[in-house]
Amino acid sequence: MTSSSKEDEVSTVEVPNSVDVDHDQIERRVLRKIDLRLVPLLIICYFLQYLDKATLGFASIMGIIEDNNLQGQEYSWANSIFFFGYLAFTFPTSVLIVKFPIGKYVSITVMVWAIILMLHAATHNFSGLMAVRFFLGVGEATVVPAFALLIGTFYKREEQPFRQCAFFLGDGIAGILGGLIVWGIAHIQGKLQTWKYLFLIYGAITAFFGAILFFTLPDGPSKSKFLTEEERAIAVDRVQMNGGKKVVSYQRYQVIEALSDPQAWLLVLNTFCVNVATGGLSSFGYILIQGFGFSLFSTLLLQMPAGAAQIIFVCIGAYFGTYVKNARLLTMVFFMLVSITGTAMMFAIPAQHRVARFAGSCLASAFSANLPMATSMVTSNIAGFTKKATVMAMIFVAYCVGRIAGPQFFLQSEYPKYPTGLKAILAVFSCAAVIALILRAYLMWENAKRDKEAGATLGASNESSELSEIDENFTDRENRNFRYLL
Repeated sequence: MTSSSKEDEVSTVEVPNSVDVDHDQIERRVLRKIDLRLVPLLIICYFLQYLDKATLGFASIMGIIEDNNLQGQEYSWANSIFFFGYLAFTFPTSVLIVKFPIGKYVSITVMVWAIILMLHAATHNFSGLMAVRFFLGVGEATVVPAFALLIGTFYKREEQPFRQCAFFLGDGIAGILGGLIVWGIAHIQGKLQTWKYLFLIYGAITAFFGAILFFTLPDGPSKSKFLTEEERAIAVDRVQMNGGKKVVSYQRYQVIEALSDPQAWLLVLNTFCVNVATGGLSSFGYILIQGFGFSLFSTLLLQMPAGAAQIIFVCIGAYFGTYVKNARLLTMVFFMLVSITGTAMMFAIPAQHRVARFAGSCLASAFSANLPMATSMVTSNIAGFTKKATVMAMIFVAYCVGRIAGPQFFLQSEYPKYPTGLKAILAVFSCAAVIALILRAYLMWENAKRDKEAGATLGASNESSELSEIDENFTDRENRNFRYLL
């Protein structure tokens, strides 16, 4: 009897432990399956989006300016108008993301923008080019905010920075492969101008991928057909602590809260500054590099080391954002300092040292890692689905306005050195670094205030937000147990 009772006692202790181990193993398997399905789709889609946006930059050194008879600042406006379309559709798409199955909605927008991209080959003047650029912006406005929300739906807060940065790796991959692909296209000898083949080939590839996306991109954890019923339940359960489940309609008070939140506006200002630089360098970067004294084909091939540099910076951001506690904003400041150094090298190094100036352009690309870091700040620090969607829309309004403004600092009269444009970029990089430091100080103050309210000891865990009643879709302001990541 005694032996039997002891065995029963042991079994009652060991079974829960075994269940916990089994659950952990299942959760790791679920996470692995989510990664294998979601991350490659996000990387490929963002890779294609970057290539499609960059086609005008590549075409600028392949004859599109001359063939469309662009004069003065018309090339700058052809770049800026894209983001008027992007901006016009940012808020409508934030509503549509909530209203429709997100996977199907994203795939349809990808196919729409692919068709519009191919129509670029039919342009022969400024007005035609402006029209297709505007509607291309409309078509591409959905991808980044939708993917950010998908990541917030599938991954825990601590898992998000790495995945956010992962799909932004598409930028760097596009830089490496894109230059090589365009180098090959530039050798085509056909009946059309070479730059027209660029738009037709890229558009056809994107349309094909959009069709694949329609059948493979999941709408959410509970509707993921690649998971079993048990795995879907675990996928839903494991992200319950993120703060805010998807709801059918907007919560209006959360929109108002988003518009009155200081951290939201600081992120907006930081995003605007970074994207003034992005707009200028993405539009005129190829012209600048060719202006250093490189040939057309050399300029195209030099996009490979530039893309590799971008991947390195994104990986640095992913590492520090994921594995180093409260390092996200300081990492953003670091990227700005590196970009300031690189831009100064492009501007100040004498013209005969073209390799050193090109190295400066590679360093300047560090700013490209800031957008995924800023996006992860939203998905990690903003709770409440409607508030999160609204702040994401605000971020991408700032993104658009910055991209609109950036090319206008590059004056055609200063071709090919563009000193005014490079000075403007130095200024906005400096402002972005200061804003990131202010945001960090504000979030530290807010966390300290909440610790004091709760009677918490100094150094309370950021993960205390997991004690919240998030099933009620509370925002980060309503949930006083929430602690902001820095």
